Amino acid sequence: MKKALMIIGGILILLYIAAIFVPFDPEERQPGTRLSGELADPQDTDWSFLDPKGNRLYVETRSLYLIPHSITVNGWVTDGILYVGCRNCDEKYWPKNVARDQRIRLKAQGKIYERTAIRTDSEGRTVFRMDPR
Repeated sequence: MKKALMIIGGILILLYIAAIFVPFDPEERQPGTRLSGELADPQDTDWSFLDPKGNRLYVETRSLYLIPHSITVNGWVTDGILYVGCRNCDEKYWPKNVARDQRIRLKAQGKIYERTAIRTDSEGRTVFRMDPR
């Protein structure tokens, strides 16, 4: 019995470590862990390569238990600034992570951008401005 518990415990530890380091991108409404892809160079971008009306992007936040949490979001560019919207924001997990730690990773067109997410509430809508770190 003791040996079986040690094996199960070892497996759980390995799965936990894998969840921290192995990328698993979100798929539609299914969240993921660490985003896959290479870091964009340069990080300071004008976002002109994105559609100003709307883009499917991925945001990775930091959870309390160290496993990255990533989700699919819609983003748009206004005056050269990238914004990400959030419906029913108070019911979602990722904005709570951002409230605790604004440092996020954003995936756009296969590249990873390290950003600071700044929350703005206006007229019942929640929007995050994606500032450089």
